[in-house]
Amino acid sequence: MTAALSLSPPKRKAATQRFVSLEEYFRAEEKSLYKNEYHDGIIVKMAGAKLPHNRLASRAITYFEVFVYDNDFDYIVSNSDTKIRIEDYNKVVYPDAVVICEKPDFFEGREDTITNPRVIVEVLSKKTNTHDRTLKFDMYRTLPSFKEYVLIYQERKRVAVYTKQANNTWLLTDYEGDDAIAIVHNLHDCPLPLKRLYHRMNEEN
Repeated sequence: MTAALSLSPPKRKAATQRFVSLEEYFRAEEKSLYKNEYHDGIIVKMAGAKLPHNRLASRAITYFEVFVYDNDFDYIVSNSDTKIRIEDYNKVVYPDAVVICEKPDFFEGREDTITNPRVIVEVLSKKTNTHDRTLKFDMYRTLPSFKEYVLIYQERKRVAVYTKQANNTWLLTDYEGDDAIAIVHNLHDCPLPLKRLYHRMNEEN
């Protein structure tokens, strides 16, 4: 009796996720052509942002920079190239923008990774909306220096500002429409006019 030949392909073993150390991540990131975040042993490649996202982040950074300069504040406004180390979650992430109000506290002497942001800005998209408002916010709140979270909506003219209170609760203030002016309290009540922030943005979507 001849045994029947099996024409089905052999089963492959499921690929196992390789965990890397924080040191390995930093070494790889220095050589990488793309931005990658570190999530408790896993390197996660960041998706490229679209033009409206980048323009909103750039405009917020520019507005903060001008405000800091005009008022002669000794603050640092930085873009999405600055990484934030979140010790409690063993993560390294890229915000869309960050304001440092003290001397930068660099993680283990690295000049590209800080641990003491005061204000963090994230531009929300349909894909990142829920994550940035919940899980990422939870992680950021473990940073003692973190006092204000500015969320800029990409799909409509809306800015949400979460401000830390003296009793460690967070107050949410929503601003929406052309007439609204968002206030960043931890940047000496820096005004952020939505009309200027979203100027001609509907033409780019």
